Amino acid sequence: MSILNKISVLFASAFFFVSTSIIQAQEVGAQGDNSLDKSLLWKVTGNGIKPSYLFGTIHMIAASDFFWDKNMAKAFKKSKKLVMEIDMSQTMAMAVQMMQLAPMQGDQSLVDLLSEEDYEMVKKYFTEEMNSQEAQMTFGMAQNWQPMLLQSLLYKEMIEGPVKMYEMELTGMARKAEMSFGGLETVAEQMAIFNTIPYKEQAKALVEMIQNIKKGESGANEFAKMVEKYKQQDVDGMLVAMQGDLDEMGNQDAMLDNRNKKWIPQIAEMSKEMSVFYAVGAGHLGGQNGVIRLLRKEGYKVVAVQ
Repeated sequence: MSILNKISVLFASAFFFVSTSIIQAQEVGAQGDNSLDKSLLWKVTGNGIKPSYLFGTIHMIAASDFFWDKNMAKAFKKSKKLVMEIDMSQTMAMAVQMMQLAPMQGDQSLVDLLSEEDYEMVKKYFTEEMNSQEAQMTFGMAQNWQPMLLQSLLYKEMIEGPVKMYEMELTGMARKAEMSFGGLETVAEQMAIFNTIPYKEQAKALVEMIQNIKKGESGANEFAKMVEKYKQQDVDGMLVAMQGDLDEMGNQDAMLDNRNKKWIPQIAEMSKEMSVFYAVGAGHLGGQNGVIRLLRKEGYKVVAVQ
């Protein structure tokens, strides 16, 4: 795999972890009768659309924890199109655009955002202590990238052994089945989300995450809790599995709620033409402003497939 392809995979995980790392910010709401069934796969019908499916991914997981059951495989086979947060079918073109949009505005660099001590700690971690060789190579060219992109590279450090990404696995399966592809957002739209977070806040979060990983605390533990909720297929529970600082950043609408709301008419339109398999971060499914409840509010029947 070329260095550009490797970087494109890293960038892809960066975008998907925008959702994963802050899903705890949405309020689940009342439980009891209002709680969602435990399922990652949901069938969507009604309002004149072709029967389609909504699947919640966790964007990076240990290969030993990766699962794909017969219901998921059956639903995927029935679908004619794979739609994810961004269209993953043109990897090289996506990588080029991502690299063009990665730099911070105003010619800022990571060294401008951190104290000398913190910068040296971050640099040493990326260049000497990380397990991922791709991430080590990336850091050398990433001094002016938005810090959240660098932060996304740390998630692999929290997983023991080989990893799998659902988006990459699904893309491979869709190509083999000769399905068409689509995306709910563009690369530029996702990069614009990063720009809603002040660079100093991003840099601070990067430092704290490295410190916690080195100590085996906080971030790594929160990620493990989220993975456990994912394995339990508890999309509402995932929203409270991690503790984060989205409230401090003050951008919940841009990161989650507004994105979910924008996806609803797109799902409605694309599903009129053919049966679609929608695969998005599981954090987008649950909660009062999650895709499942938003679709139901619009009159669609959304039922767990178990």
